[in-house]
Amino acid sequence: MSTPQRFATMVTCIDGRIQRPLDEWVRRHLDVDYLDTITEPGPEAVLAATGEQRLTAVLEKVAVSQQAHGSGTLVIAGHADCAGNPVSVEEHRDQLRRSVARLARRLPDTRILAVHAGQCGERCWDPELVAEVSPAPRPAA
Repeated sequence: MSTPQRFATMVTCIDGRIQRPLDEWVRRHLDVDYLDTITEPGPEAVLAATGEQRLTAVLEKVAVSQQAHGSGTLVIAGHADCAGNPVSVEEHRDQLRRSVARLARRLPDTRILAVHAGQCGERCWDPELVAEVSPAPRPAA
């Protein structure tokens, strides 16, 4: 059995309602001890379609987590009822999938997961995996 990574990185919304449920989901799903968290209002919309300058600013923060903490996994997390990205659940999921595809080209050595937290009642959020890409195995030398 492999040793779990100590750190993962998450780009998520600033909305405080989803921080704990997403943190718990990531720690459980990835078996990590720590989660470096970068917040942006409506992050899936930002990552899917923003201009290069804003995307680079987010990726510079991801690079700090990767370089300082050895994080090899990036989670992009959106949620229902988002004030920063008020679109349908299906549009959130589509943006998450486009974010993963866009970032996979920029971060080819990074495992990238997209998660959407839907509401499951008052003060209840249910994160679910929408998409995932893993780095291609490197050829043996």
